[in-house]
Order: sequence, then C-alpha cells, then structure tokens
Amino acid sequence: MKGHMGPVRDGLVMAWEEGGPPEGPPLLLLHNACSTFRATWGRILPTLTGRFRIIGPDLRGHGRSGNPDDRLDLREMADDLAALLDRLGIPSAHVMAFSGGASAALYLATRHPQRVRTMVLIGSHYTVRGMRTRGDAFWDPERIRREHPDWWAAMIRWHGSEARVRDLLRWWREEDRHRPDFTPEALRAIRVPVLLLVGEEDPITPVEQTVAMARWLPRARLVCFPATGHDVMRERPEAFREAVEAFWREHLEPESESTSIL
Repeated sequence: MKGHMGPVRDGLVMAWEEGGPPEGPPLLLLHNACSTFRATWGRILPTLTGRFRIIGPDLRGHGRSGNPDDRLDLREMADDLAALLDRLGIPSAHVMAFSGGASAALYLATRHPQRVRTMVLIGSHYTVRGMRTRGDAFWDPERIRREHPDWWAAMIRWHGSEARVRDLLRWWREEDRHRPDFTPEALRAIRVPVLLLVGEEDPITPVEQTVAMARWLPRARLVCFPATGHDVMRERPEAFREAVEAFWREHLEPESESTSIL
C-alpha cells in the first residue's frame, strides 16, 4: 500500500492509500466514524491487496484529511468520494464500508449511482430516528475518556491531537442529528447488489433498520450474525470472510471469480 495526499475538491485535501494490482477490480474501503482507513481495514488488507485495486481514504476530517468547512455532512462526504474517484480516473468501484462509512456509501450510491458497482455495508442504518447514538451523550468526549480510555488514546494516535478528536466528536454529534435520513423510495432506487451485515446484538445500529433496508433495497442480501455486536469483522472474522467472499464470487466480473477473494 502506498500513501497519498492531495487536493480533491473545494479546498479539501484528502489522504488516501492505494495498493493491489492496478488492473484489478477497484475496491473503495470506507472506515467508520472517528476512525481511519488504516485503523479499520489494516487487519484484513493482506487478504484484499492481491485481488483488488484498493482505494482507502481517510474521510473528511479524519486522520490526515482536512476539513475546511469545520463540520461534517454525509452528502458532502459522498461527493468527496466521487471527486477522489475522478482524480484517480476510476469510473466506478465496488464499495465496502463500515458504520458511518456505510452511511456515506449510501449517499454515494444515491447521489452518484454510476460510480458504484456493488456494496458491502457493515453495521449500516438508514435514518437517525431511533438511533442509540443520537444526542450528546454518545459523542461526549469526557464520557469517552472516562469510560473508554483505550479508545480515547487510540483516537488521539489516529488523529494527531486531543483537540482534533474533540472537533471530530463535535462534528459527528452535530451531523448525527440530521443524517442519514433515507426514505424507502430512495433506497428502492439503489439498483446495485448490496450485502448487509449486522450483529444481532449490535449496541449501535438497530437491527430492525438493517432488516428494513434488506426489504427495500431491490438487490439486497442480509446476513445477521448471532451473539455479535457492532464490529462483525473483528468479532466474527471467519463468518465475515465467508459471507463477503460468497457475495463477491457471485457479483464480481467473471474474470474475478476463479480464485478466492478473501
């Protein structure tokens, strides 16, 4: 993997990594809120870089990526991703995304439908209504520092300073009041194959939201992992690999189906 940084659009400087064979099917990997590309996907990258052309950005305001607007908007984050694909000369890509990144992926699929080939969405939801993260408590820096000191220390490492982490939590707290907020009609307009993965004991994503998305997305497949929380990749790595590999084996281009993908 090779790191890059540069202007993408409207004064935004983004950091991203690329790796894998240049002729491979492009795979856009999107991390969760308050994380980075490397923190979320580093563990499984060795299983992906031999098969895919990997594009792994730090989302706006995360890691080394800037945030000139001093706020987050999932719609703008989707537009950032489309602009990054433009910069790299990639007409469309497969997408795998976790949690907050999955919300950005849904906006990418609705605002730029021609850019998305397939989606794997992990711990995904479609509306802030009824979300457990809504409100100030979930994003409160003092609570996180007190109750989750390891996470707090990790975020400082990933983002460079305590001040940056506090900004990031503030941005997500404000955005969490508004988005995502998709209607069933908007989800029905997403025509690409989608794999939805969720833990049945997810403390963040209401499982009923993922089940509803599976009904509304025309080409969705739902996999619920029993006795599993939010991060199915870490909690159920083998089951995760099997589900994703079966999905990609069915939906990737024929030349990609002859070998194991993960």
